[in-house]
Amino acid sequence: MLRNLRSSHEKTASMLSQLGCRWISISTQLFKGNVQRPRAVVSGMGSASEKSKARKDSAREILATANRIKWEQNNARRAELSGKKPSTNVYLASNFDQSGLKFSEALFALREASQPDMYDCMENPLRAKFVLNMQTKKKTKFIPKFEAHVVLPHQLSFLPKPRVLALCKNSDDAQMALDQGATDAGGEELFARLEHGAFHWEEYDFVVAHSDWSNTISKLRHVLKERLPTLKNGRIGEDVTTLVSTYVNGVSLESSQLEGVPEINHLDVIVGQLCWEDNALSDNMLCYFDTIESQKSSRVVGDAIESVHLSCPPTGEQFLLDCTSFTEQLKPAKREDQTMENEAEEEAIAA
Repeated sequence: MLRNLRSSHEKTASMLSQLGCRWISISTQLFKGNVQRPRAVVSGMGSASEKSKARKDSAREILATANRIKWEQNNARRAELSGKKPSTNVYLASNFDQSGLKFSEALFALREASQPDMYDCMENPLRAKFVLNMQTKKKTKFIPKFEAHVVLPHQLSFLPKPRVLALCKNSDDAQMALDQGATDAGGEELFARLEHGAFHWEEYDFVVAHSDWSNTISKLRHVLKERLPTLKNGRIGEDVTTLVSTYVNGVSLESSQLEGVPEINHLDVIVGQLCWEDNALSDNMLCYFDTIESQKSSRVVGDAIESVHLSCPPTGEQFLLDCTSFTEQLKPAKREDQTMENEAEEEAIAA
């Protein structure tokens, strides 16, 4: 009987080898505690994780190609329709150059669709979608993303406030940080709790620190990761109380890349509630424009903002904004900065 079993296994192994398969085990006995039966593995096939990665890479490549084609087609279409104006009151908008609406006109159009007898969403957030220019002098080099933090003149009190942990210099600073709205504040004790993972990742949004922690804060890199406070991201400073106030009451801006189109980034922000007064919404919009223009990378060629669309979900309508009124308000400030730089250069040369 044993001879027949061995002969059967030899025949099976021979058949599998002819089919391009590999026989893992030809033993007729199982060792004690081993309940895994012999299995055949087809040569040339990768693991499940490798297959999954290959499928994801393929899907990402298809998406990138589709985005690229659509972006290039839209640019070509805009160039073709540039300056083309309708000659009658009734026309197909897609056949002519699209001019943006003034801010007040866009608000009026969105509010019409948000009335109680329609979508009934007057208290919903007004959203602005910025298309940012990421191009540099080198055609193959692009800015990866835009990041900033801003305190709006009219705060978004209808949204949850960010949770901030503060590493302070002493107990007095810790108490002032708590008074400003910090979730927790302290010194060595708070540092040790962070180091040993006492805080869950979802229990805080930002960590700020006093300058005295500059040399030791790197020990928390494996815990905080991208939330690690640094001089570059502005979360380390002498005045921890001001840092806490800024991040508790402010808004973080972080753009997202469009797969396959590195020339642009998208930045979605909340301006306020649609039912707010026009002046309050306009002030917040101007603050966003100022932040993007003033904190853009010095390597960006041209204007930082390419276009802005306003929307108020769930209405489904998006209106292209005429940015002229906002950019014109920023120009005097730019001229003053340029004048001061020129005067400083002249003084340096004279000295």
